[in-house]
Amino acid sequence: MNVKNTWHPVDGHPEIFYGHYIVPNFMSNSIAVQVAEHEWLLISPGEPMLKDWQERFAKPDTKISIIFPNHYHHLGVNAWLEHYPDAALYASQRAVDALIGKGFAHVTDLEYEQPALPVGYSVLIPPGHRGGDVWLAKQDAAQGSVWITCDSFMNYARLSNQPVARILQRAMKTAPGLKISHLVKYLLIDDKREFKRWALKQVEHDQPKTMIPSHGVVEQDEDLPQRLRMLLEERM
Repeated sequence: MNVKNTWHPVDGHPEIFYGHYIVPNFMSNSIAVQVAEHEWLLISPGEPMLKDWQERFAKPDTKISIIFPNHYHHLGVNAWLEHYPDAALYASQRAVDALIGKGFAHVTDLEYEQPALPVGYSVLIPPGHRGGDVWLAKQDAAQGSVWITCDSFMNYARLSNQPVARILQRAMKTAPGLKISHLVKYLLIDDKREFKRWALKQVEHDQPKTMIPSHGVVEQDEDLPQRLRMLLEERM
């Protein structure tokens, strides 16, 4: 399931799809959550993911909303807006002004209004992120909870084959495996203590068994809560 630019379902969660694409030099993920028959929520939709989306999911009356998971994850959104000009755009309060400054009009602050979500879903806004990260959580007693995160965690299965990307991954400790990178720890989080406190509490509450990060592979593991707790204690 590593084919790039193609949408794949998430095991046990048939309403969630994800796709890998490269930007720039690093594997990134787009996530789609089906809210209703012809209604979808897109998170960080990359331009390379648009073609497969239209061929497989788009209908004449399809409506989409888009969440910017932080103000850095905006590449590709304009390509989607060309096809879905009425798409509602959402971001965290910390990201809204920066996104408007980049030319995106009418970005709604998620603290005041949220898009339609399936039952069991909620928006999470972790504190302490300079870029204004946004996560989604799905509570599911049968299959285990799901976290759709942004840059807080990375989960590359291996080091990149591309020399520049590989050097950066090693220097920033972003791979292989589930990581909190130096880039995130030292540059993207401006209140590490508050983020750690919040994240540990959220792990305890949600007990996520599936995580879909913005960078890397989908992780499904019964021991994921314990691994996340250990990672947060060690790295933050």
